[in-house]
Amino acid sequence: MTTRSRQLPRAFALPIVLMVSLALAVLITVLLERFAGQTRSVAAITRSYEAHHVGKGIHQLFEAWLRASASNKIATKLGENGLALTARLSEGLTANANGQETLRLYLDDAQGSILTEVGSLAAEDVALAESIILAARDIEGSGADPRSINPETAVAKRTLGPLAVSIKSASPATLRAAIVGACGTSKADQLVAELFRLRDENNMSTTAISEVANKAELNGDERARFLKAVSAEPNLWNVTAEISSEQLINGGVILRYKGQANILSTGGGGTLSARSVIRNWIREDVR
Repeated sequence: MTTRSRQLPRAFALPIVLMVSLALAVLITVLLERFAGQTRSVAAITRSYEAHHVGKGIHQLFEAWLRASASNKIATKLGENGLALTARLSEGLTANANGQETLRLYLDDAQGSILTEVGSLAAEDVALAESIILAARDIEGSGADPRSINPETAVAKRTLGPLAVSIKSASPATLRAAIVGACGTSKADQLVAELFRLRDENNMSTTAISEVANKAELNGDERARFLKAVSAEPNLWNVTAEISSEQLINGGVILRYKGQANILSTGGGGTLSARSVIRNWIREDVR
C-alpha cells in the first residue's frame, strides 16, 4: 500500500507538467503575437508619419520652384522627360537616408481629357461641360460597355482640373468631343485638323487658337465656347517625384511620389501662385 501511494503522484506528474508547458506555450504565443501586432502598428504609424512629412516637403520644394518661375508657361521650364527640378539633399529626406539623397521632380501634361465632375465649375461653364460629356458619349457610343469601346474612339476623362482640354496631349477623339460639345458637328473636322496642325508645327498658343477660330468663321457664341473648351497652356499636371540614394550600390530610386497639381496664375505678369494643392498624392516604395 505504501509503495502504491508513493507511485501515484509520480503517475500524475507528467500530465501536469505537460499541461503547464502547454499553457505557457500558448501564453508565450499570445504575447508574441500581441508584440508583433503592436510592432506592425507602430511601424505603420511611423511610415504614415514619414510619408506625410516627406510628401509635404516635396510639395514645398515644388511651390518654391513655381514661385521662382517668371512665366505661367510651365512647358518652357521643363527639361528632358519633363524634368522640373533637381535638389541634392545633403542629409537626406527619408528616415533611413544615412547620407546624401537626390530629389528629381517631373511634370507631365494631365489636361488632355474631358472633365466629368462639373461641381467645381462656375455656373456659366456647367452647361458647356455637360455638352462636352454628351458629345463624348455619342463618339464612344451611348450606353456602351466601357470594355467594348474602341481605343481609337475612346475619350479620355478626368474628375478634377479645369474645363478646357489641352491640345498638347489630347487624343483625336478627346479633342473632337470638346469641339463638338462647344461648337457642334458642322465645323468639328476642320477645327480638329487645324488644332493638330498647330501641334505638329509646335505652334501652340492662345493667339494661334484664336486664329483657328477666325479661320473657321465661328460666330460670337461658338467662338467663346471654343476658347473655353480647348487650351494651349495646361494648368493640370501629373507630378512625379523620385528620391534616389547615393548610398545604394550603383545608385537608384528608393521611393517615388505621384499626384496631380492644378497650377494657377494670379496677379500681373503671369507670375505663378503657390496654389498648387497636389491631389491623389501617393507614395510608392521602390526598394
